[in-house]
Amino acid sequence: LRFEPSLSFAPSTAGEGGSSQADAPSAYTVDLKLPQTTGYSELATPPLKAATVTLPAGVSVSPGAAQGLAGCQPEGPEGINIGSSQIGVGGQDLADPEATELGAGHAGGNASPYDDGFYHVAPGHCPAASTIATAEAFTPILPNGPGGSAPLNGHVYLAAPKCGGVGQPVCTEASAANGELFGLYLELEGSGVIVKFPGTVAADPATGQLTASFKGLIQQPFSELRLHFHGGPRATMANPQSCGSASTSSVLEPWSAPATPNATVSSSFNVDWDGQGGACPGLPFNPAFTAGTVAPSAGGFSPFTLTFSRQDREQDLSGLSVTMPPGLLGVLKSVAQCGEPQAAQGTCGAGSLIGHTTATAGSGSQPFPVTGQVFLTGPYKGAPFGLSIVVPVVAGPLNLGNVVVRAAIGVDPHTAQITVTSDPLPQIIDGVPLRVRTVNVTVDRPGFIFNPTNCSQQQLTATITAAQGATASVASPFAVANCASLGFKPSFTVSTQAKTSKKSGASLDVKVGYPAGAQANIRSVAVTLPKQLPSRLTTIQQACPQATFVANPAGCPAGSNIGIATAVTPVLANPVTGPAYLVSHGGAAFPDLVVILQGEGIMLDLVGSINIKKGVTSSAFASIPDAPISSFELTLPEGPHSGLTAVLPAKAKGNLCGTSLVMPTTLTGQNGAQIKQNTKIAVTGCPKAKAKKKHKAKKHKRKRKG
Repeated sequence: LRFEPSLSFAPSTAGEGGSSQADAPSAYTVDLKLPQTTGYSELATPPLKAATVTLPAGVSVSPGAAQGLAGCQPEGPEGINIGSSQIGVGGQDLADPEATELGAGHAGGNASPYDDGFYHVAPGHCPAASTIATAEAFTPILPNGPGGSAPLNGHVYLAAPKCGGVGQPVCTEASAANGELFGLYLELEGSGVIVKFPGTVAADPATGQLTASFKGLIQQPFSELRLHFHGGPRATMANPQSCGSASTSSVLEPWSAPATPNATVSSSFNVDWDGQGGACPGLPFNPAFTAGTVAPSAGGFSPFTLTFSRQDREQDLSGLSVTMPPGLLGVLKSVAQCGEPQAAQGTCGAGSLIGHTTATAGSGSQPFPVTGQVFLTGPYKGAPFGLSIVVPVVAGPLNLGNVVVRAAIGVDPHTAQITVTSDPLPQIIDGVPLRVRTVNVTVDRPGFIFNPTNCSQQQLTATITAAQGATASVASPFAVANCASLGFKPSFTVSTQAKTSKKSGASLDVKVGYPAGAQANIRSVAVTLPKQLPSRLTTIQQACPQATFVANPAGCPAGSNIGIATAVTPVLANPVTGPAYLVSHGGAAFPDLVVILQGEGIMLDLVGSINIKKGVTSSAFASIPDAPISSFELTLPEGPHSGLTAVLPAKAKGNLCGTSLVMPTTLTGQNGAQIKQNTKIAVTGCPKAKAKKKHKAKKHKRKRKG
């Protein structure tokens, strides 16, 4: 027997929604031809029993098709045909005496409706929303129409998945590979005949390449079968992202096999850059990026939103690392941090919810949108905090479960700037290449994100990576307003202990407090110590080398640790505290005073320069992070490695009692406001002055009445 079929798969014409453009949704036409013999003396062409068609690499399910898409059920409950809501496949065959409709049947025992040969003959139809293609078939056994055989006309429907639904197993990569996720129904009707064929579509979990299979087809001849898959923005499939030849291969099995060998046929079409034959220049990568707060009022709370995106025919979005401007922070103590393994599993509680996310996936003008939630987590990948971004992927009848993307939140030790670095975004889920177009993250938990108190023009900077390897550095301008309306009234007090000696030196205790209300944060502090409290040169000589300090402050000489600091901030649940070191910088004349503040996984360095001129020490913390504090205290105690010593008056008896000590001080706010004052240094530990006795005359003359 001669079995010489041909099969082509290619984009439909432009008028039918087809396109040869790379990375574009397209209509496709499948044309299967099986030449039939016509003479009585010729051997008949054997009917087609099974067809397996592997589509070109890169032609994949288009996510945009899921909008408004439905799945068609094989049959109603307990095999009952429930009419127009399902195909009516899988419950009866022609041997059923109740079957009254003329149709095609093939008993297949317990075969599933996605496998071979168990066909219902009832005229059930799938929902219109499950239609993904139109179909027509020509057969020599039906009455001739004008000009030749009258075709059977019908549709291709998307079958309801066998996973992800109520009472079904979770969809996995295996579900995609074995055809449980994607199924098809081909229904044809004409001349009183109804023909229905179930099929499966296997999607490669790694590449998304599609292989369609129809098995156990009826033993009836046909000369041609045409399928026209829908086009437009919500087309079922999309072209490869790269240009070149796209080849389809197929294995077609006749009913006369193995006596008649299977036919292996192929076809190809060309993918171009512009749909008009243009050559591909290679995929560029020019992602867009915008970010900022919704209400940019200095120091005020506001939702924060960030969006990055790409266009079709650009490399795929893979990851993002974004650095916030100084002062754009969140009140961490107001959120319950989600722990592990909940953060990894996407099961964080509502107490950790800080925002929402929206993403779109797929080629064309109507990519499919999905929404999810953003949760704050504990430490992640060495950073003190993290994010768990959870997106349920439910697209039409497909439920692919939750996608969880993690991110690490780092804190710059010098500026307190936040940097968020995401893990790689998923590129394919259960055989569906996402081709992510946009990602938006909005942190909108009330009372969480607050603006800087510095109104200078700043920016958010980011690095966006592509799945194909490219990177792009992007930025979005950022500024807040109304800084002048903020108050700036910090309290600044200083004290020293009265008792001092050459061996133990002198102490100094500095305290900063903030009143309630809208206040600008401190940007810098400059002080000049009185000549009675000079720096202790023997201690300065023990300053920690910068390289040692950077490697590990714990390795610094004991003499370089001269104090301790503690700060209370409304951002964290607990104070941050740590040592104060003298750190030398090579050839610099004097070391810096570096204060380390640590707590809740955060470490901040406050760097103050030291200058000594004619025995008078001045110090300036020129760049303090734009972060709110309730209080701050720096204590430089007495001891063998004290940072200060004392120059006592000639009549002093080993203490500073009675000495007037004044520290010229300049405090500058992040909003530019400035306070200049001569801060009086209180001397503590002096004996109280004895109260003077007042003598009053007690001699009184009394006048008596005579």
